Amino acid sequence: MEKVAFINGGTFVYWSSIVLTIAVVAAIAFFAGIYLWKSKNGMALSLTVPVAILLSVVIGRWVHWYCLTDSYESLASAMTDYTWGGYALMGAFFGCLLAACLMRLIRVSRNLPEMLDCMCLAGGVGIAVGRLASLFNASDRGQIVAETVGLPFAYPVTNAVSGAAENRLATFMLQSVSTAAIVALILVYMFICLLRKKKLRDGDVTLLFLLLYGTCQIILDSTRYDSLFMRSNGFISIVQILGLVAVLVAIITFSVRAVKARGFKWYFVLLWVLQLAVMGGAGYMEYYVQRHGDQAAFAYRNMGICLAVMVLIALIERAIAVSAEWKKAKK
Repeated sequence: MEKVAFINGGTFVYWSSIVLTIAVVAAIAFFAGIYLWKSKNGMALSLTVPVAILLSVVIGRWVHWYCLTDSYESLASAMTDYTWGGYALMGAFFGCLLAACLMRLIRVSRNLPEMLDCMCLAGGVGIAVGRLASLFNASDRGQIVAETVGLPFAYPVTNAVSGAAENRLATFMLQSVSTAAIVALILVYMFICLLRKKKLRDGDVTLLFLLLYGTCQIILDSTRYDSLFMRSNGFISIVQILGLVAVLVAIITFSVRAVKARGFKWYFVLLWVLQLAVMGGAGYMEYYVQRHGDQAAFAYRNMGICLAVMVLIALIERAIAVSAEWKKAKK
């Protein structure tokens, strides 16, 4: 596809920039709608959005500079000239989290989990749209695949060195579709709870999003040829590390709630051991695929199975906790 949408004077306006702008607007609109519906706090909304945008841009640029230092003249130039260069999506997560915490700290918002729930859903909408920007550039792709494979699994890109067209795994499309599916599933679950008059605990949407999105990123970011890595680690990407942290936060929280709600049961140990086992299996498959790239399909299939079992167990742990919490609420 054409990269340039139009030229205004001497300024080139790229399709990828237009898509990213639409993604930001969509995320803000979704956040505004759902947050006002839940909290009716217009003051918090009007302050949170600009602060979150500012922090997201600054942190996103700093992370990009940290991972790709050679792409910039210096840290000062990276952090002062935003007319060029790139950004790391994880900066938006940290920017929104810090903005939400700041609003709670200055008491503009009195319910941090509620705001984070709304941010997660809105962020998911933005990510689902924003990933499509890679249709117009060479980013966010994986291994070369057969020419017969097309969207949503593969999309051609021009090799920057040879100039040849390569049909590569469309990681960006898989990320877009999976994120959209996660948001849709959570919204459906929220609607069902609303119909059944079952009150969702504030923060549950955030935990579900962290669990599902983090799991998807652990496997999908592994397929990318342009992942961002820490300077001291070239084995797993920063996104994979953060995805694992997000998943562990959700699993530990659900486990603690289950024990508090039901008391300690022997079968909890079995669930935890099984979770650790499948996590280890997923980790081994990451090690395996990096040494046997020609067997990527085998490795990612098994990694996906391990991660799916991990998520299923986490949802069981949450279900155990929630069912007991709802029963206690009726008394």
